[in-house]
Amino acid sequence: MESGENNSGLDDVHLWPMRYDLHSHSKASDGHYTPAELVALAKKKGVEVLALTDHDTSAGVAEAVATGKSIGMHVVAGIELSCLWHRNQIHIVGLSIDPASPELRDLEKSQAEKRDIRAREIGLRLEKHGFKDAYEKTKAMAAPGASITRGNYSRYLVSVGAGATEESCFSRYLGEGKPAYVEPNWPDMDTIVKTILAAGGIPVLAHPCRYGLKNKWILRLVKDFKSCGGEAIEVTGAVQGSSSEKFILTEIANKHELLCSCGSDFHHEKPSLDLGTDLSIPEAGKPVWKSPKFRLEC
Repeated sequence: MESGENNSGLDDVHLWPMRYDLHSHSKASDGHYTPAELVALAKKKGVEVLALTDHDTSAGVAEAVATGKSIGMHVVAGIELSCLWHRNQIHIVGLSIDPASPELRDLEKSQAEKRDIRAREIGLRLEKHGFKDAYEKTKAMAAPGASITRGNYSRYLVSVGAGATEESCFSRYLGEGKPAYVEPNWPDMDTIVKTILAAGGIPVLAHPCRYGLKNKWILRLVKDFKSCGGEAIEVTGAVQGSSSEKFILTEIANKHELLCSCGSDFHHEKPSLDLGTDLSIPEAGKPVWKSPKFRLEC
């Protein structure tokens, strides 16, 4: 089914919260649910259009689409790619990608290799702090072939009693400046955006208020993202902060002629975050699903 202006019956969905969720994760990366379980959960929670956007991999998309077809749920093929911008780790979501794109496949392979090198080094550093075989045990907890992230490690640390929550373990061991932190070696933002475009996708700047950047740097980030060929930014969701931020981000999007996206960045349920929670886009913004490139796989 095609989206955009010709997608009859879905044009007004942006007027309602909890309909679109265009940023979510499965066990193909560091989510708690398989792609099939995630799609079923989204439908149960009232989400009508879900994008699966695992970290640096589209491996779960086929399963998500197949499940969507079987239960009557709209699914968007997506990915969340990591890059570096002025030494800051930035995430770019690709919506409506073609997972078979040669350029995307090559990048996924490269990103997987970088992730594995980093994951092994994190494991070694955790071993120095008493967590024997941390890499092997973390990998065993993940789905076969999943990209191992710091999120996976935080789940492992909770399982061995290193902390009560994944957030607390992340803050204690895995965050920047902490004992097991390893500097990433991602490509630059231009490379990531160009790869998403080559895959027929829509590059979306993910959660711009979550990088710890001051306002002037956020504005510079958005400007550089646009100059690379970026097409949308997430203006709501992902617990970005105060509710006023989505209106400010919408103004920024409009200034740079960018579309507005929304996404929970769902990995698992927690009190402040759930699939489809408060993801309405302000009326002043043009939703990303109005792009002629936006499409529903089922």
